[in-house]
Amino acid sequence: MASPSPLAAPFEIGGVQIPNRVVLAPMAGLTTSAYRSHLREHGAGLVTTEMVSAHGLLHVNQRTGRYLDFLDEERPIAVQLFGETAEVMARAAEAVMSLSQLPDLLDINMGCPVRKVVRTGAGAALMADLDRAEAIVAATVAVAATAGIPVTVKIRSCPPGGGDVSELARRLEAIGVRGIAVHPRTAAQLYRGRADHTVTATVVRAVKIPVIASGDIASVAGALGVLEETGAAAVMVARGAQGNPWLVDGLLAGEERARPGLYEVVSDLRALLARATLEMGAVRAARWARKLLGWYLRRSGVPGAVVDDLRRLPDVPSLDRALAGLAGPLKREPPD
Repeated sequence: MASPSPLAAPFEIGGVQIPNRVVLAPMAGLTTSAYRSHLREHGAGLVTTEMVSAHGLLHVNQRTGRYLDFLDEERPIAVQLFGETAEVMARAAEAVMSLSQLPDLLDINMGCPVRKVVRTGAGAALMADLDRAEAIVAATVAVAATAGIPVTVKIRSCPPGGGDVSELARRLEAIGVRGIAVHPRTAAQLYRGRADHTVTATVVRAVKIPVIASGDIASVAGALGVLEETGAAAVMVARGAQGNPWLVDGLLAGEERARPGLYEVVSDLRALLARATLEMGAVRAARWARKLLGWYLRRSGVPGAVVDDLRRLPDVPSLDRALAGLAGPLKREPPD
């Protein structure tokens, strides 16, 4: 009998109880309510919204506002904000705190390396300006405290000459941050190369609050190795779970799980599509799912030409029928 996975144990962030130590990363264009609910069903202990622009909230952008919608079944959930000044972030936090449905946590993005975010001074740009980063976080923490919502921060490695990540972590803890997620690559690296989890271990040693290890969490052995190497409280899954939600099941079981057969893979994808249809309608959901089709199906042996044909289908009913037919010839009947 396999020993219990350390990732299956509960922990807490600022008094918020998290049922296990597998956290779903925020991913732009992907971590919609449907996707978060789906990964919660696979066992993820904490989920996070897509990045929410502070400016978008303040300008009452309808699309930005939708990012804040979530279902009770997604709890515990964090809303992630990004912005470049303390004033803008504080006002955005006020907007979130005024909602009738409050998240469990408020997260600040200091890790996004995408150019359109960094060039505004937000995201990973803050890793090169620790004083401004501290001011932004302090202002956000003060607002969130009025509603009793703990604040967490996602950071990257500091760029050369940009400061000491341990110093930043200590400063964040001192101003009231209750958890830190560390993606140990610089903004210039984007997602290239190996994540340097010696940086994560340095942050763990610098603070007493929970630290979540992010970056290259793509296998059970790798995740458990990062946990042991760093002493982190939890791991954050992102690209490793794209088209492979069974990674979460394996992490919680503490053992590698073979990828299911095509019938189960397609069944899981169809269930996710059904959730997405309820959230965004049959046409938008089909467009949203185009990237998922490759992630789910190519690694299950479906030819690229077939996936391309599926991406051209106009709505979820036609896509669902095609998926059902795709699995049919190779169907492995579920047990009675």
